[in-house]
Amino acid sequence: MKKAALLFLALALWTSPGFSGAPEKIFPASEKPTAKLFLGEKLTFEVRYLGMTVGDAVSEVKERVKVNGRDAYHIEIQIQSRPILDWIYKVRDTHHTYMDAEHFHSMRYEKKTSEGHFKRESSMAYDQDAHVGRYHSIKDNSDKEMLIPPHVQDQISCCYWLRLQDVKPDSKILIPVNADEKNWDLEVRTHSVKKRKADGVGIFQAIEVEPIVMFEGFFVRRGNVRGWMSMDERRIPLVMKVKVPVLGEVSAYLTHYDPGVEN
Repeated sequence: MKKAALLFLALALWTSPGFSGAPEKIFPASEKPTAKLFLGEKLTFEVRYLGMTVGDAVSEVKERVKVNGRDAYHIEIQIQSRPILDWIYKVRDTHHTYMDAEHFHSMRYEKKTSEGHFKRESSMAYDQDAHVGRYHSIKDNSDKEMLIPPHVQDQISCCYWLRLQDVKPDSKILIPVNADEKNWDLEVRTHSVKKRKADGVGIFQAIEVEPIVMFEGFFVRRGNVRGWMSMDERRIPLVMKVKVPVLGEVSAYLTHYDPGVEN
């Protein structure tokens, strides 16, 4: 199986059904986002292919910590395949980002991937003052330095940064991203707003977003991606879909949302 069949939520960093007959919660649209993160916010997604749920992904704002003397939000994403696919292509991935609590750029990114027979563990420390990124591979204990643009994001923090922006329909946003040990300009195109329902979560006004992904993401390996983000004050990722060569379309659907607490 192609990795893209399972590694689709991010940027993205995007069910438990409600009781029968229970009214759906309505999330009213907000002109502006909250422009802050909430400790304990947790988003749970099901990854689906050909009508089957083949994996799960959970993204959570875990804690507020110190990184190089600065306050940072620690965000963790866990992705795993379900038993229906484990025997073909078992996936157990964990990604961490540490976002500066003031500027909301990435300060550190860590990943541990186990996908079939492929395993990798590495980290990237971002010196946003000196504009230097320091890559470290756990596998061969190698190190590398590279220049980075101001306020660079990693492949998780860019998704959270986008949620904090005043996104409008029919516009274009460029996000500086460091991934694959290279610097990229991630282009995100926005389209129209329409009503969308997330089963077991609620009803939203949602904007369609189209990230032009040229690097290896934590949900996709380059491809035709589109998604929908709520237009309430939290700007919650609701659905992401990616067209994968040969396999077709793989989707991730929000199935549970825990808002966390203000800090």
